[in-house]
Amino acid sequence: MLSSISRSSNWNSGAKHEAGYDAFMTGCIFAQSCNHLGIDFTSHSMLTKQDKLQHYINHLYLSWSSGDIVDLKTGQTRTESSALNSYKTQQPKILFPNIVIIWGFSSKLKAREIKESLTKVFGLTSVTSIFHLDKTAVFVQFSKTELVSDFLKLKSEMEKKKNDAIYVLHPFSDLLEGGLTGAACYEVYKEICESPVSKVLFADQAEAVCVNSEAKVLGSMAHKTDSFADSESAIDSKTAETSGEILGLVSC
Repeated sequence: MLSSISRSSNWNSGAKHEAGYDAFMTGCIFAQSCNHLGIDFTSHSMLTKQDKLQHYINHLYLSWSSGDIVDLKTGQTRTESSALNSYKTQQPKILFPNIVIIWGFSSKLKAREIKESLTKVFGLTSVTSIFHLDKTAVFVQFSKTELVSDFLKLKSEMEKKKNDAIYVLHPFSDLLEGGLTGAACYEVYKEICESPVSKVLFADQAEAVCVNSEAKVLGSMAHKTDSFADSESAIDSKTAETSGEILGLVSC
C-alpha cells in the first residue's frame, strides 16, 4: 500500500497515459463527487439505489468541448447546459499552427512567469494561452501563427549571445537559463511523442529522440561515405543540408 501511495505521489504524466493511475484517480474523483452530493457511505443500501446519483448513473460524456451526453439506459443523446459549459465556451479555440512547446527549463518557473517573459517581447496580447505539460514543459498558444517562427528564431539568436553582458537583462534569460531549454512547433511535438522511446518528462523524451535521430543520421552518412569511398566521392551538400535539418529538428 505504501509503495502505491509513493508511486502515485511521485507520478508525473508527461505526455503519457497510465491506465492503473487513471483507474485510481477515477475512484478518487467518484468518492469526492459522492461526498459533494452528500451520499451517505455508512448506509447499507447500494450506491446505485441512491436517489442523488440517479441523475448521473449510466451517462456517457462523449465530449468535453460539445457537452454531448448519451443516456445508456435509453440510448438518447442530450447536450449538457450548465455553468461548466458556460466556462468552457470562454476558453480560446485551439489552433495547432499557433502552438509551440517549450521544455527543459527550470522546474521553478511557472506558466505565469513564462507568459510574462513572452509578452514583454511580443506584446501583451501575443499569448492566447499557456499550460504546463509537466514541471519543465509548457504549451504556448500565440495569437498569431507567425509568432511561432518569430519566437523560435529569437530563441536561437539569444542562445548564440549567451556570453554577452546584455543577455542577463533579456526577458528570456530565466527561460533559457542552464542552456537546456528546447522549443519546437506542434508538429515536432507530435513526432517526438510518436517515437517508441518512452520517458516520463517530456524534456527527457525529446533528448532521447534527438540522440536517436543523430545516431541514425550519422550512421546513414557513414554508410554513404563507405559506399562512395572507391569512387572518391564525398557526401553531397544536399545530404549534409538534410542531415542538418534532421539534427536541428529539436533543440536538445
